[in-house]
Amino acid sequence: MQKYVLLGLLSLCTWEDIRQKKVTLIYILIFGIIGVWMHLFAPACSVYSMLWGMVPGAVMIMVSRFSHGSVGVGDGILLTVTGIYLGSPGNLELFLTGLLLAACWALFLLATGKKKGKETIPFIPFLLASYVVMIVRWQI
Repeated sequence: MQKYVLLGLLSLCTWEDIRQKKVTLIYILIFGIIGVWMHLFAPACSVYSMLWGMVPGAVMIMVSRFSHGSVGVGDGILLTVTGIYLGSPGNLELFLTGLLLAACWALFLLATGKKKGKETIPFIPFLLASYVVMIVRWQI
């Protein structure tokens, strides 16, 4: 059940990120509350793993603050909530795979001249792609 809820969250945020280049934080917070509630009744990982899973998102929020918005704070908040669902190893895998996919896409866009060096691309679609890869690989 949790994988479908997280898939729904990532899909909704991807749609928003592509169309508006921002995400509605209330959706992310609602899904975060749902994730904690689901964890109370059907824990998918330990509380410690869940808390450590939120660390990549917290780090991303700090990077956003220090980089003056070069990295979206909404991406960090979303990554914090995905940590509730996936725990530490799963969220780290989600983040690193998404980062790799985004880097490959950015290199392609730069090489083809479709984007310049300082232009931004949405990151959340790559988190969705990463999660789909995880689902297929894990067959969960």
